[in-house]
Amino acid sequence: MNSYYEGTISSKSILEENKRKIIRLIVDQNKRTKDFTYSIHLAKKRNIPIEFKSREEMDQLSNSKTHGGMLLEAESLVHRSLNDSIDLKGFNVYVNGVEDPYNLGSICRTLYASGCKTLILPERDWSFAQSTILKASAGAYEKMDIYTIKEDKDLVAYLKKKGLPLISANRKNAIGLYSYTFPDDFVLALGGSYRGLSATIVEGTDQNIVIEYGQEFRNALDAPSAIAVFAFEILRQKKR
Repeated sequence: MNSYYEGTISSKSILEENKRKIIRLIVDQNKRTKDFTYSIHLAKKRNIPIEFKSREEMDQLSNSKTHGGMLLEAESLVHRSLNDSIDLKGFNVYVNGVEDPYNLGSICRTLYASGCKTLILPERDWSFAQSTILKASAGAYEKMDIYTIKEDKDLVAYLKKKGLPLISANRKNAIGLYSYTFPDDFVLALGGSYRGLSATIVEGTDQNIVIEYGQEFRNALDAPSAIAVFAFEILRQKKR
């Protein structure tokens, strides 16, 4: 399925990463900035058709006025299934229970900024919302390595075969986040604030970690917030 991706940040990230088929780059005929010049250069380098149109024509194509003068028509990004030919290294994250494309975009943005490049998701068709996810992630959705799994048991089996520890955001028998030292290679699992992690993930977990609050508060953080806390604590440890 083809979609229009709005703005220079989304367009640049797709052009730079070269992960999907690009149909054409459309730019405002009256606008030029460094980002415009750079995106046009990338498109020419890859022999991608470039069309110069009026702002009104672009508004009609995208049914939007938020494109900022740049549209990229491209196919949806297809994610690979996690399989034994893939060797995960470093800091990897598995997230389940995220339904909102803006939240998924925010998660990608946070993870990529913190140094995490691999995200694992339950198998699902996000093609209808990829433009929103890409924009919300400031291009990080395109830059990350994203893999999918059909069932949680597939992830647990993969990790056991590869000898990778599974660390879960879960209160039961947990160590406080700021008291735990993360290993070099691992997968961190986080669930949504409503459903949490499945019994399969909980049973397959090597260590539970809990975010320690600054005062009495019994409610869970939402997924993007929890991921931000974990991700930048892991970055702090790596820098130390």
